[in-house]
Amino acid sequence: MNTSTFSFGSVLNGRGLFETRELVTIGLFSAAAKASSLMLALAGGGMNPVTLILKSAVHSALLVVLLAKVPKTGTLTLANLVGMLLSFLLMGQHIISLPAILLGTILVEAAVRLAGGLSKRPWLAVPMLAASELLVRAVNVLVSYLTVREQPGLIVMVIAVSAASYVGILLGLAGGVRMAGELRHAGLIQD
Repeated sequence: MNTSTFSFGSVLNGRGLFETRELVTIGLFSAAAKASSLMLALAGGGMNPVTLILKSAVHSALLVVLLAKVPKTGTLTLANLVGMLLSFLLMGQHIISLPAILLGTILVEAAVRLAGGLSKRPWLAVPMLAASELLVRAVNVLVSYLTVREQPGLIVMVIAVSAASYVGILLGLAGGVRMAGELRHAGLIQD
């Protein structure tokens, strides 16, 4: 067994899912996405629509680059888990979103895996992120509705915040594709 390889199932089958450098890359990109989101929110004066869109765009752009650098099943799930852990430790957020994020990410990654995986079809990274984020937001709106159903007017704000955030995600996907292309051209991302 390769000592630089880590896998949850490596004890059973003798081969790993991620190499150590890939796990470090996932951790660094997750930390960079969370740190940039926090800095943009603080610099923008809090959670207003502009900073919400901007931080979502930066976050999704970094995830596109991450998926170009580590095109394996489970990359997005690990990145989201690390991001949630950092968000919880830094700001005390995302505990209520944990089931939605895990459900959305795992379902979409399973569908991409059935379609051949990111290593064979790297173009699936953008639709995978768009679908994952849409599913996460839909589940979060449902959970929010269950918690504020006694005052249904509050759900309008939840939907507005989710929609603004998703607009940022879509903008970031386009920027992430361009960033990944430039990094590939520079030789920092190998095919």
